[in-house]
Amino acid sequence: MTLVRKYSSETLVLIVLCLAAFFVNNSALPSDPGEVKTIVTGREIIADGQWLIPTMNGELRLDKPPLAAWVASFVESAYPRNLSAQRAPIALMGLMWAMFFYGVARYMERRKGFAEVATLVFITCYNVIYFGRVVSRDIYAYAFMMGALYFLLRLFYDSRYFAIPHKWRWALLAGLMMGLSFLSNGSVALYSMLLPFVMVMTYYRRPDMTGRWLPLLALILVCLATFGWWYVYLFTYHQDAIRDAISNEFRIWMGGHTRPWFYYWRFFSEMGIWAPFTLAALVVPYWNKRLSTKRVYKTSISWLAIGLVLLSLVPQKEMSDLITLAPPCALVVACLIYYYSERWPSDKWGKMLFYVNGYLIALILFALPFFVYIRMVNRDLMDLGTALFVSVFLFGIALFVAVSTSRKEMMGVARGVAALFFLTECFMLAPIGGIFGNSREYSISSLLQNNVLGNLPLYYMKDEPLRMELVYEAGRPIRPLDPNDADAMEKAAPCLLLTQEDPASLISPSTMERIDTAFIGLYDDNSFPRHNKHYNPGLVNHVTLVKPKSTTPAE
Repeated sequence: MTLVRKYSSETLVLIVLCLAAFFVNNSALPSDPGEVKTIVTGREIIADGQWLIPTMNGELRLDKPPLAAWVASFVESAYPRNLSAQRAPIALMGLMWAMFFYGVARYMERRKGFAEVATLVFITCYNVIYFGRVVSRDIYAYAFMMGALYFLLRLFYDSRYFAIPHKWRWALLAGLMMGLSFLSNGSVALYSMLLPFVMVMTYYRRPDMTGRWLPLLALILVCLATFGWWYVYLFTYHQDAIRDAISNEFRIWMGGHTRPWFYYWRFFSEMGIWAPFTLAALVVPYWNKRLSTKRVYKTSISWLAIGLVLLSLVPQKEMSDLITLAPPCALVVACLIYYYSERWPSDKWGKMLFYVNGYLIALILFALPFFVYIRMVNRDLMDLGTALFVSVFLFGIALFVAVSTSRKEMMGVARGVAALFFLTECFMLAPIGGIFGNSREYSISSLLQNNVLGNLPLYYMKDEPLRMELVYEAGRPIRPLDPNDADAMEKAAPCLLLTQEDPASLISPSTMERIDTAFIGLYDDNSFPRHNKHYNPGLVNHVTLVKPKSTTPAE
């Protein structure tokens, strides 16, 4: 049986949905603290020309591989201070991740429509959409590693389906993808994606290694060559710096954000609208007796279990790490959807799961037009004409899902969910960003518009923490300065000083005798409103102009 098919309407529909998921309104979401670090590093690469030794706020940034920062630097050189442009390569990575996942799903289960359903579930997970919309090293690592998983499947199992398996081609491509994944974010994707996948696949579908040992060796060599040269360079010319960076990264992994081993117990909730199906799929004895896609179900549920255990073993835990479980979760949910599409369950539990989920989704859809009017139209985030257009389509989708549920058509429910996400991404994402965003009127980026202040160096209080968002908004490094060191303050003047408290209470009287100060303003660089849990007081700063005594006060 051949797995190579011409582009079909199925593939084109998925591509259109991916374009909406990752490209449309890509600047609507507020900037993320993680993405500004990558952009700042890329900006300084352009400014300093240090491509092999990147810095962040003037300090070496060797704890992370440089591929994402290189891409950010290319974008910054072409479109300076353009967040939408910076997110365009991320959207491409999201598209690549989804389409490689489609290839993996089609290879694991060749029944018609299964890969389409699995990919549809995958790209309607809000975590996947979010990662494909913010500048992150992780999306590069995961997208390239998903490509490596696909090429590994082709390497080890093509002989079952093709007369001439192209072993060398797939081995070299898999090695390249793994190397690029390492060059993006180190071993994160290897540990959380590649390792559990290889363990599961070798157990359930033993590969035929005849004639594949040399291609496998070539795979490893290509992988090492793709990312290893950068580390060889650093160990050759900057041994102490790279050792300190690796040591710090190890300490963060083992001690930063330390959580108990059961911290990820609610992993299924990260699947968003598919969370009930994900939770239900964990009842392995029930589904193992009923599913026709039994092999891919057992493979995927094992992939999910091993990945969850491996993540739980690491002391440092963040909920965002669960994005690596999205592929196996999407596969197990697709198995359930495919089951309901093939036949109607005879037991009460199976029927209840279907009806509860279907009608719950329909109920949410019926309620969304009221949300649009109350939270968007009333706050002038959406005009009335657009709101009416969106509301009509929301009611239509809700009715379609409700009717599909009553008719026991699971694929109708799934397509209704896809239509909901498509409509949201095209018409509602920008207003949603306005609801959860903060006014940028008082951002320190406004200092760049001042011909005098915009060219002055920036400093922050030595004993206060510095948020990298401030460096991003300021457009240049912000260096530490001791307010009690009169010589350092006088030498730095004229400059701008950022303080979280009133600078009059921080600068010593002896220092004030040698400098003059002028209060510029209070700036708030939070991406979220004050009532939001993500609001950070550290992004609210007093900006003060510091001048030598001999300087004539500026008007």
